[in-house]
Amino acid sequence: MKDNTELSERLRQLRKNAGLSQEQLAETLHISRQAVSKWESGVSNPDIQNIVQLGKLYGISTDSILLEESPAPEAADIMPQTSDAAPTEEKPSVRDHNPANGFLWAVLGAVIVLVLYLVTNMF
Repeated sequence: MKDNTELSERLRQLRKNAGLSQEQLAETLHISRQAVSKWESGVSNPDIQNIVQLGKLYGISTDSILLEESPAPEAADIMPQTSDAAPTEEKPSVRDHNPANGFLWAVLGAVIVLVLYLVTNMF
C-alpha cells in the first residue's frame, strides 16, 4: 500500500474530482464527515468496505485507490449524488430484513420437526 500521505492526498483528489464535499461523500457512505476528514488528513485510513464503496462511487478499482495504478477519472465521468436528484432505489442489504421472516422460519422448522416426529412414530 502507498505511503499514508499519498493515500490521503489521493482520497482528497478523487473526492474533489467527483465534485463532492466531505459532507456529501460522508452521507453517500453513511459515515461521519469527520471520518472523511481524518482519511484526507492522514490521521486514519478507510476500512476495506469503504475502499470498495469509494471504488464503486468513483468508477475505479480498489487497486487504483490504494496503489494509484490508473489516473483518476475526470469529474464529467462521475455523477455526484446531490440532494436535488430524485432518490434512487437501493437494493436492501442482507441486514435489512423483515423481523417477521425469522418467526416464520421458526414456525416452519417446528412444523417440519413435528411432521417428522409423527411420521416416524406411526410406523
